[in-house]
Amino acid sequence: MKIAVLIRNYRRSSGGAERYCVELSERLAINHEVHVFAQSYEDNNSNIKFHKISKYFEKPRFLNQLLFSFLTRKIKKDKFEIVHSHELVSNADIYTIHVPCFKSMWIEISGFKKFLRLLNTFLSPRKILYLWLESRQMRPLPKRYFISVSDYLSRNIIKCYPSLNNISIANPGNSSYISNGSVQNDNKLKNLRIKFSIPSNAFVMLLVANNFKKKGLPSIIESLALLNNKQIYLIVAGNDNFKKQIISPSIINNIIFLGTVEDMGSLYSQVDLLIHPTLADTYGMAPLEAMSLKLPIIISNMKFCGLSEYLNDSQAVILKNPIDEIEIASKIDFLYKNIDERLKIAQNGFEKSKTISWEKTLEKTLLAYNKVAYK
Repeated sequence: MKIAVLIRNYRRSSGGAERYCVELSERLAINHEVHVFAQSYEDNNSNIKFHKISKYFEKPRFLNQLLFSFLTRKIKKDKFEIVHSHELVSNADIYTIHVPCFKSMWIEISGFKKFLRLLNTFLSPRKILYLWLESRQMRPLPKRYFISVSDYLSRNIIKCYPSLNNISIANPGNSSYISNGSVQNDNKLKNLRIKFSIPSNAFVMLLVANNFKKKGLPSIIESLALLNNKQIYLIVAGNDNFKKQIISPSIINNIIFLGTVEDMGSLYSQVDLLIHPTLADTYGMAPLEAMSLKLPIIISNMKFCGLSEYLNDSQAVILKNPIDEIEIASKIDFLYKNIDERLKIAQNGFEKSKTISWEKTLEKTLLAYNKVAYK
């Protein structure tokens, strides 16, 4: 097939949706002609043809989203058998949905609160635009199909758009570049314990996030303050404008912010635990990657994280309430003190991760392509 892929940023390090798009597109390109249309991209795959979409401004983001949607309308469907979008745009055949519907903000509340939110929406050009774009995307056209990244997200989509019946699920898989060490040039990751004066016998946790509040950093900080254990450290990978001054002086030296990290494999190899008390995550690719490298994980339950729906208590430490700092502290303390349990959970998680592959993602995506291309 000749396939057009739409994504604003075609980079593994940009986020979960972008990483998903890169992994899937590279596998599609083995047997198909893949063209990526993006505003920025890492051009490191000779099997893929890249096309630059103009980006006249970074902010406001909603206007850039509208611009990307408008410019990609020019991609002629008669030149491609499939136009596959990983973005909120108005004109594609296949949409892989990565985040909850914008419409969720209105259907999950009622009464006077709903009235106030609707009133606020009519006063916000940003919200009106996102709602309009989403309504254009979700139109039930004969040759249009939707792919959700988890059961968690599918339930949200159907709740917002109950008339949709052309939707399937293709979970993310394990990222091979993590395990095969394809990125090895990030000097800031070399000998982290020595560089940041972390004792060799310290217990080091990792949080991977580009939205620290959404991924639970405030709750982790509160739990560390409760424990007040100088042997427990937290490394935070990702970018956000989080105000570090809110961290208690008693634990400030035990929290390290690395910023964006390319060589995640090297980072995972230097920590003892991945912690992921997310408040809203349609899947959770970082926890899956950690599991594939035999790291134990602490993760929010299925009401907050899509990956947890496929896990049990022997494969991960699953939180009942991701904003309960007392519960989080007790789980951290338990794994810190019980190395045998840590190793058992890590091994069980590793075995589970082997059943989740990008090959399955590719297979389910191609099934969706066939439903559209040959309809």
